Amino acid sequence: MFKSSIGRAAGPAVLTLVLAGAAACGPTSPGTSQAGAAPAAATVADPAATAAGGSPAAAPPAGSTPRAKAGSPAAGRPTPSRTTVTAAPAGDHQAAIGSPGKDGGAVTAAAKNLQLTAYDPAGGTAVLSATGPGAPASAPAAPATASPTASPTASATTSPGAVPPAAVAAAAVQPGQLIASPPTAAAPQGALVAVTGVRPGTGNTIALTTRPATLAELLGGTEADGNVPVDPHGITVTPLVKDLKATAGLTGNGVQADASGTLEVNLKAPVPLPDGASLDASGSLQLHPAVHFAYHGAAAGSPRTASIGFDLGAHAQWKVTGDAARSTGAAPVRVPFAKLQASPVLTVAGLPVVVNLGLTCYLEVSADGQVHLEAEQDATGTWAVRADYTGGKGWTPATSAETKVTPVHVRLNGKAGVRAALGAEISLGLYDTVGVETTVAPYLRAQAEGSLVADSSGNPPQAQGSWSLVGGVDLNGSLLAHLKVFGTPIIEGKLPLPPFHREWPLLAGSATLPAPQHS
Repeated sequence: MFKSSIGRAAGPAVLTLVLAGAAACGPTSPGTSQAGAAPAAATVADPAATAAGGSPAAAPPAGSTPRAKAGSPAAGRPTPSRTTVTAAPAGDHQAAIGSPGKDGGAVTAAAKNLQLTAYDPAGGTAVLSATGPGAPASAPAAPATASPTASPTASATTSPGAVPPAAVAAAAVQPGQLIASPPTAAAPQGALVAVTGVRPGTGNTIALTTRPATLAELLGGTEADGNVPVDPHGITVTPLVKDLKATAGLTGNGVQADASGTLEVNLKAPVPLPDGASLDASGSLQLHPAVHFAYHGAAAGSPRTASIGFDLGAHAQWKVTGDAARSTGAAPVRVPFAKLQASPVLTVAGLPVVVNLGLTCYLEVSADGQVHLEAEQDATGTWAVRADYTGGKGWTPATSAETKVTPVHVRLNGKAGVRAALGAEISLGLYDTVGVETTVAPYLRAQAEGSLVADSSGNPPQAQGSWSLVGGVDLNGSLLAHLKVFGTPIIEGKLPLPPFHREWPLLAGSATLPAPQHS
């Protein structure tokens, strides 16, 4: 798996990425689910949680889950303390619900054991369902003024004088409050909304109307920074070729919320050529991704500074073998072999912030002549992409791509230039809104007229004619308008990332070709 020298505390490394199952983490929620129809994911219930119906800003009781704890400095504190961004507890699907803090503070969430079980982002409708022993349905009756009128059916099934379960549940949520939901079956990539309307649903459910909310509304004056490794067990892998195998491995003492691990993808796939022939290709990609998040104090609805990005540590090996009879054309032949998706949940000031990471890994080959090719190469690198915001200046991108490409074995015979790459298209966003798109591709480029045999054994190459071997890496991409989820001014169109292109010579030389033999 990943070599310890590649990783760093933040989980450096790619996305010559990342980020595990037979089906994707889940597409954007296509539409409204029926109330109660979406299966409720396992919830970490808190028996000591307070019942619904209390003040939205009330402090959570002792012993409640971390998500229920107040996550901001005391209201009115002029200088908020700095908070470390950490990984949220695995398997917790409860939504954080509360009113924006006073004097610009973060939302103070109460533990209400409510989970998002239906969500239509286009229509702005949602359904919350009560779960766990501390759910609102078992709470004491709420004041009549705090509960919408219950339906006749619900009243008929409730003992005299008792408040119907749906009404009790509805009293737990009020218009104006914010909901930050970790991924659920109804919202696989999480949701951040503000409540605009509330009515009792069926059973222990609440039907809501909502609008999109921003991190500025959720976090207020919070000061938070952190790099969080992505647990490889939370990465969903969708194969795009027949022979693909994905395994999650461990480093250190195992995969935990604050530990790092790696994901390995092995493949074997043909690379089709324009003349109907194909090259045989195989490869192995080990990934160690981490996400970066920073948020510093909202002012007038926007943070002073903010940042989102990823580090991707990767070790890749790939091999391409076959005959290219003619040029592959102006565009290289690209073979996507796997989609990887993950939605790690960060804890920021006690509140869940969902980061969406997606990768499409591919092999890419180009040739500009007739050549027999056997190329096996090894690449190790750490790739990083950041989008940084500063109030009054806007968003600026930053990229880096430390890479080492080594030819394990190369055999060329013909007259052509050949380029073989193993790369990844990466998207990064928050709450199902993509904010950064990038492509990173380490490659080996060979140019030969004659023949060449070279490997990493240290022995001199065997060659006739002229040849050169070059290692390189390309990284490019853009920032998108959807970074508006931070509550910052909207980017008009796409803001290109500074292109990163680097090459370095591996081998070069020439040797006398044998004289033609005359019959």
